[in-house]
Amino acid sequence: MSHPRRGRDHGRGERRSEPGREVVVSKALSFILRHAAEREGVKIDSHGYANVADVLAWRKLKSLKVTLPEVLDAVRTSDKQRFGLLYKPPQPHHETTTIAPTDLCEQDSHDSTTTPAAAAATATATATATAQALAANDPEPSHYLIRATQGHSIKTVEAASLLQKLTLPPPSGTGTGGDGHDVSSSATPLPDTVVHGTYHAAWPSILAYGGLRCMSRNHIHFATGPVLSSVLPEGREGSVVVTPPGASGVISGMRADAQILIYIDLKRALAAGVPFWRSENGVILSEGVDLGVAGEGDAGTEAGGRKGVGLEFFDIVVERKNGLGVLWDREKGGLVQETPEWMLNAKNPKGGAGRGGARGKGRRGAPRLRVEGPLDVIGANDI
Repeated sequence: MSHPRRGRDHGRGERRSEPGREVVVSKALSFILRHAAEREGVKIDSHGYANVADVLAWRKLKSLKVTLPEVLDAVRTSDKQRFGLLYKPPQPHHETTTIAPTDLCEQDSHDSTTTPAAAAATATATATATAQALAANDPEPSHYLIRATQGHSIKTVEAASLLQKLTLPPPSGTGTGGDGHDVSSSATPLPDTVVHGTYHAAWPSILAYGGLRCMSRNHIHFATGPVLSSVLPEGREGSVVVTPPGASGVISGMRADAQILIYIDLKRALAAGVPFWRSENGVILSEGVDLGVAGEGDAGTEAGGRKGVGLEFFDIVVERKNGLGVLWDREKGGLVQETPEWMLNAKNPKGGAGRGGARGKGRRGAPRLRVEGPLDVIGANDI
């Protein structure tokens, strides 16, 4: 039986609408600042800042004839606050009218652990500096510095210096957090919800791998919503609210079209030493911890190990696009639904194998994962 062709063509005579210029410019800025600055010859400092003049001279933006006002507009209108901006006009050494990257991060230059108070001050300073830069009304691009607020894969960018480290509240009366820092007067509340959004194509690989991994980025990304009660309004035993076709919305840390939601037991993970951070725009990040021996395709990882957030820190996993509901429930010992055949063969909506899945022509089929025990799935073929 033949099936309708899916993909870029969306059938004969139907074409996907092209994104507007604003979206193209924003995506290009995100790409160069998060992933490609070094290999494209755009100078970027350890805190992720690049001179706007250098960014505009990059071949992609140059070919699009992007202007400074368009860059400023991308910063101003970003629904997820993707960018930070600094205004750095030439001035005598003794004068200071704005906040430099080194000023923002100097407090962290000798300590890789950012306290909640310091991180909050840094985020506030960055937001203030961005507002000041947007109000500068200076037409010279070289007087501005721009950075992506999170999502980097460039290894030389020390993103953690501008992130707030999440810590467990101290035991009653001790005044110190799990990392030994004094947090009695400066601790900020932990988010009630930490959830990773993914796609059908990635779920079998996540199970086979034993958890989430960073893939090409420096961190795994999590959002602070939607809350579980909005997805399972009748409780963990109830039916799932199916995502309507074409649903959209702004969720920092997750794509709005995520088909599977992986809810993390944050306190359990922090107690086990898994690091979590909060970015300037509210995204929750984690580089994970070593999950053990390297699996297939991991030969290039540091020391041959695998870093990620393990299955033992998953609280509940919900499929919300096709109405499958709960796939994984820690309260029931782990996997509660066998992975259906169609999910094993699913493709990423954006054309890849899905975040967390192996890529390339040589990808082997993911193993069928049956409900036989709480963590039996870890024994499946590593990827």
